[in-house]
Amino acid sequence: MINATAIIGMGAISAAGGDANAGFDAATSGKDCLSPLSLFESGLKTVPLCAQIASIPGLDDAPNRSAALALCAAREALSGIRLKGLALGLVTATTIAGMTRSERFYEQLRKSESAVFGAAQELAFHEPSALSGLLCKTFGATMFHSLSTACSTGLHAVGVAKRLVDSGACDVCLAVGTDALSLLTLRGFSSLLLIDPSGCKPFDKRRAGISLGEGAGALCLASPGAVAALGVKPLAFVSGWGATADCHHMTAPHPTGEGANRAMLAAIKEAGLSPSHIDLVVAHGTATPDNDSAEIAALRSLFGDIPPFCSIKRTIGHTLAASGIIEAVFSVCALRKACVPPTAGFLEPDETLGVRPSPYRQTPLRHVLKNSFGFGGNNASAVFSLEQGAC
Repeated sequence: MINATAIIGMGAISAAGGDANAGFDAATSGKDCLSPLSLFESGLKTVPLCAQIASIPGLDDAPNRSAALALCAAREALSGIRLKGLALGLVTATTIAGMTRSERFYEQLRKSESAVFGAAQELAFHEPSALSGLLCKTFGATMFHSLSTACSTGLHAVGVAKRLVDSGACDVCLAVGTDALSLLTLRGFSSLLLIDPSGCKPFDKRRAGISLGEGAGALCLASPGAVAALGVKPLAFVSGWGATADCHHMTAPHPTGEGANRAMLAAIKEAGLSPSHIDLVVAHGTATPDNDSAEIAALRSLFGDIPPFCSIKRTIGHTLAASGIIEAVFSVCALRKACVPPTAGFLEPDETLGVRPSPYRQTPLRHVLKNSFGFGGNNASAVFSLEQGAC
């Protein structure tokens, strides 16, 4: 694995827990973190089940909910790391950015036209680039990229951060994915009939849709020179990344998982591995009928006999752009703690899939494949490895 890039820090905040370890512990216990939406009125006929965060540290001082989540995850990822003059880059992944604040402002404007005089202040953090600018200022980054490719964004951010470090554009790069619950996403997915009123059930015969969540994840990547200068021991490595766009449909996945297959294969090849080296797949596993069947089709076409796999969506909800990075953090936790997480919400096997997610078990892991797929045929996969050069 010549191109393996060291991970020297990570953080996550979700409904499952306020930090990476707490969240992963909830995932390994198969905890169901869904509850009736109470953060705001959705306007939907039934109150949806969501993975919502009751208390976000620093929320009152942040410009919006997504920013507060991002700051929490980034601080955890950078905790104890003193850059000592090393150049820090930033890649931010989000679909919502400042939408939660913009939605509240729009409601104020509907009630009173005078609210327009506060538009500049209220909308200043609407765009993803404003969120990136805030993170840059807070943590002293010298460059940033803002990405928004639907639900694949988080893993794309990890891949771009890897490319920036590998190319020498920066010594250390922070990949941050964040999204808060919002009216836009709740009503949008509801209009597509993609929300399961009884909660998501990944790979289950009864699956009927997603459950939305909110949160943020962060991975701090470093070059070999930066690792040596900092005197730190890598937590794990990003050994490969693959990205494709199959352009099959605006919202539906390719039924055979053709683009997903190519993304996974590209990540595995970049890692210098073969499919047989993958010990665990942390699936996208959204629990929609089409997405789960397409992902299984892609896995079967790549692996033949599918290795152990799981979905964490019932525990943290579908956190959109944050999902790829939060679940990447949990993939690293699985490597380090040598265990396969269960799939919360799964009870009844689907004979049309012909396979079922793995139960929890302790087992040594060397390489974990993480998938994230989004609307428009956006596909991203990454391989996380416990050691550099270990096959």
